Amino acid sequence: MNEEIITALDLGSSKIFGITGIRRETGIEIIGEETIYPTEEVIKKGRIIDMEGVTNYVYEVFGSLKSQTGERIERVILGIGGGFIKGRVYSKEIDIEPKGRAIENTDLQNLKREIKKIALSQVDSDQEILHILPQQYKIDGANTTQKDPVGLHGNKIEGKLHVLLSQKNPLKDIINCIKNAGAEVEAVYPHSWAVSESVLTEEEKKLGCLVIDFGKGTTDIALYIDNKLVISDSYRVGGGNIDLDLSIELHTSLNFAEELKKNYGWCNYKNLIKGRQPFLNQKVEIITLSGKIKQQTTVEKISKVVYERVKEIFQDIILKDVKQEPLFSTIGAGIIISGGSSKLKGLLQLSNEIFNQPTRLGIPKKMLGIEEYFRKPEFACGIGLLLLTPKREKKLPWWLKIKEKIENCFY
Repeated sequence: MNEEIITALDLGSSKIFGITGIRRETGIEIIGEETIYPTEEVIKKGRIIDMEGVTNYVYEVFGSLKSQTGERIERVILGIGGGFIKGRVYSKEIDIEPKGRAIENTDLQNLKREIKKIALSQVDSDQEILHILPQQYKIDGANTTQKDPVGLHGNKIEGKLHVLLSQKNPLKDIINCIKNAGAEVEAVYPHSWAVSESVLTEEEKKLGCLVIDFGKGTTDIALYIDNKLVISDSYRVGGGNIDLDLSIELHTSLNFAEELKKNYGWCNYKNLIKGRQPFLNQKVEIITLSGKIKQQTTVEKISKVVYERVKEIFQDIILKDVKQEPLFSTIGAGIIISGGSSKLKGLLQLSNEIFNQPTRLGIPKKMLGIEEYFRKPEFACGIGLLLLTPKREKKLPWWLKIKEKIENCFY
């Protein structure tokens, strides 16, 4: 094929999802998808705990994609979470010398370099910068622009840049697994950025919104205000914590606890209690850890456990974090929840109450060639990774490069 082939890989705690597309002038067409649900724990809360196991599963995903597309998977776009990434906005003002001249690219590079120093000085030495996104520039303390300020005149320039940092070692482990499976990592993006690209409209980013990627092992967020990414974060808690809570409370296996959560757990438990909903008294049979003894609980008891853990994640962790941004209360497009744990009963209603904002489910955008099965919140990250990927620069043959250099000498 002559078209540009792109493959994205989402390594989650409960699934490994690979998706391949062709970039065309009209957009990206999906030509291959594969999901594997590991039978044993190889990734825990976004971090590799079994290198060989992950490598084998990724190799299997690549093999399936090759069978579907006829193309060997050589490069991938990687999505990461796992509580080891964090993004914040940093600002710095520098002088333009001589004063009053036009701003040049070198000024922006100097500004970027100074902000890098500030960001790295505030974290441990095991952190590295993955991305720097310009947010806005201010010339002489007054003239503000979100566009490239090169060519404007001034005495000082202040820049606000979103800096994404990652711990080095967890990321190295992931990259090595992919290399061992036969591919190179072309780019790395956080889950929350990819999900945002997949489920948000441009108007929602402009109005301001909070995206929550609620997975099994991790929860990732992205806060947009006035079309600018203000906060990126990842937490090592997710739907799997609810399973553990239920398993301990009801003395049952994690797998059975997960089924109880999905079938009988209501996140808006408090409102249901106030409304005296009769189904809360429904009896539910439980298989204990021995697999033989059966006992009973109620929908109410299951829902109480689910409610308490989700409330902790959304209120005590996420809300506490985003409230550090003074403009959070001004967002106009509300909360968008995606990810594998986003479909819990009553979750949208509980989110409405905690954030005092309207909440909707984040469904991936429709793309040419994609199977309807994959247009679910749990696949939003993988799909979004394809949309985030910039066009690759075409590599010219060596003789054309020489010809181009010679021509540049005369024109």
